[in-house]
Amino acid sequence: MIYTGSYNNCLKGNKVSISGDRGKNVGYQGLCFPPLAPKLSFWKEWHNNIGKISEEENNYFYIKNYYDLVLKKLDAKEIFKLFNNETIFLCYEENNQFCHRHIVAYWLEKELGITVSEIKTDKFGNVTILERPKWIKEMLDNVIKEQEKKFVKKIEGV
Repeated sequence: MIYTGSYNNCLKGNKVSISGDRGKNVGYQGLCFPPLAPKLSFWKEWHNNIGKISEEENNYFYIKNYYDLVLKKLDAKEIFKLFNNETIFLCYEENNQFCHRHIVAYWLEKELGITVSEIKTDKFGNVTILERPKWIKEMLDNVIKEQEKKFVKKIEGV
């Protein structure tokens, strides 16, 4: 199983950081998987646009760039082989906030037909399943559909 969670909510477990700074801001010193980290270039643009353009438009920009520049270059099956051992992919944001780990979770679910739950673990390893924003899945699905349409047009010569 692969899970996702925030640094603050996951006190115990097989944790792997996927944040850009590898969890340094919270003193995380465990394993990291940089290929799933967002690219600094689009992250900065997204961050600088907060409050300047609509949240929906800004988050769509982020999801599109994260998909194009990160996820499309990765093989979900290989990631599953590497981390299918109760791994918790970590980042900073709370479960109900916009975060790239939610995009990763929905992408893995779509690509592999598995469930990737957002969890919380206490100091004893007890697991609580949390909700994640469903609208992120809808935006990711829209981005993927747009990519597929562009690909079809390209191969049809339109």
